[in-house]
Amino acid sequence: MTFQEFIESAKQLTIGVDYPYLPSPKSSDSKKYKLVEVTEDSIKVDRDGTTTTISIPHIKTLIENMKKDVPLDVEKTLGSGGNTRSIEEAILCLTPKIYYTRINNRKHIVESSKSEHGLGVLEEWQEYPSAKDLGLILKKMYDSAGDKQQVVSIHMFAIKYGKIILEKNYKPSEIINFSGLNESYSSEVTKGINIYKFLSANPNFLQFNNDVEDSNIGVNFLLDSAAPFSLSKFTNNNSLFTRYIRSLLSKPFVILSGNSGTGKTRIATRFAKYLEKKNDSGMTNHLLIPVGADWTDNTKILGYYNPLADNGAGKYEKTDVFRFIERAGANPEIPFFLILDEMNLSHVERYFSDFLSKMELLDYKENSEKVFFDIPGYGKLELPKNLFITGTVNIDETTYMFSPKVLDRANVIEFKPEMDDVLNNLLETSSGDEGKVAELGVAEGFMQLANDIRSGKFQSEVQLILNDIKPILESFYKELEKCGFEFAYRTVKEIRLYAIAAYKTAEEKKPTATEIADIQILQKILPKIHGNKKQIGNLLDELEKLCEEKDLPNSLAKIRQMKDKLNRFQYASFI
Repeated sequence: MTFQEFIESAKQLTIGVDYPYLPSPKSSDSKKYKLVEVTEDSIKVDRDGTTTTISIPHIKTLIENMKKDVPLDVEKTLGSGGNTRSIEEAILCLTPKIYYTRINNRKHIVESSKSEHGLGVLEEWQEYPSAKDLGLILKKMYDSAGDKQQVVSIHMFAIKYGKIILEKNYKPSEIINFSGLNESYSSEVTKGINIYKFLSANPNFLQFNNDVEDSNIGVNFLLDSAAPFSLSKFTNNNSLFTRYIRSLLSKPFVILSGNSGTGKTRIATRFAKYLEKKNDSGMTNHLLIPVGADWTDNTKILGYYNPLADNGAGKYEKTDVFRFIERAGANPEIPFFLILDEMNLSHVERYFSDFLSKMELLDYKENSEKVFFDIPGYGKLELPKNLFITGTVNIDETTYMFSPKVLDRANVIEFKPEMDDVLNNLLETSSGDEGKVAELGVAEGFMQLANDIRSGKFQSEVQLILNDIKPILESFYKELEKCGFEFAYRTVKEIRLYAIAAYKTAEEKKPTATEIADIQILQKILPKIHGNKKQIGNLLDELEKLCEEKDLPNSLAKIRQMKDKLNRFQYASFI
């Protein structure tokens, strides 16, 4: 839960009504407080006839420290917490996903991933939802279903919660009774449970199964040459897609460079639309933002505090990107794609430095600490692990070059289509599949695979390949070190993750160490090389020999291109 989600729920509570404190053996359960006001900046209650303002920072601290289905010790988290702590913990538990419990006679609160209770009601946490909880969930799914889809929603409910229903021996009629729906729907719950039993016994029937611990939902489809997001029928373009997808899986920041019109933005938007998800309001999990030349600080991305708004009361002005990040944080199971078009129309370091530094703090191991932006005038905003950022880059007189700091934190993929590929598009007709969306479970499978790769889960499977990549990188390191372009820990770590991604996404023929090293030298090491003939002339000669010796065709082609540019203009860079 984010602070914004809590506020939206709290605003729906009835003003002027008495609400209870969390039950405690040391005080009467009948003790109440009255809700007076709820805004984003202030929550006021009437306690014993006196208006009291509860601590917003305390509320934010509790929300930031909560992990789903893990009880949080309120007293330990807040310390003494002042005289409003009992109200702060109680008002949090009035929201549908937060419960209370007691461990060693100390109050704890829990954000549940399995169930919801009614708004404005205190309920004690259980490891599994009760039959009453399931009834409320069913009612919510039924009410939100479209016309003629209500019965389908009952089946989907029973499939989703079949394991719990069977383990806890809940009766369908009992759940229907708590839902308030017609008792005849008990038979529809039973049908859904039977579907769940069948899927459990046949885990490959729909290509995915929530009970499979190591799920690669929809992963292999990414490299299928007939995938509906291919740019064209040409192998070169499909190869770019493969590299783009593997780069995203290994690290959520990719730079696409090349001349205008080569398909950089198209590759990013078509893949994002392929994994598209929409919420009830029609908002999607992808956002295209054109970068402006006036982006001189991070306010164009993260917003700013406006002290003159609301008649001088002040308000934090959120941007589309800010709200997009909030939605990503609220939906960690699916990928969210932020595409920054023409990223270098302004100095990247001026508006993007917060992201560059915070990205390095993300840890993809389970139960790892969250990473937050500290935003003046607002507070903390989480940088979610499911946010994938792609920047497109044109190089001309209107743009700025990237610094090594930026290039070191991304995979850089250059678009330079062959002449035949360009001219054959004159004859190509649209395939009609540009708007196609992936099947159910594919986006979630992509997100799960990305998390598993970045946590190092599959390294043991790829260790032999990594052992063979090491001597290739060692040869390059020795040459690069002579001119001050040697790489460091971050580069090696990200090459390792790319190798894992390449291995896990290969359908049949697994990539060799040489093939992986070739692409990663091209995308992670060569982009940082730049200079005049005196600085890099001999270096490019030596790297050319290494590429020929190690059989690295992609890197060799780029080095020869840089050498040609160096001879023509006395200066060369990757981009």
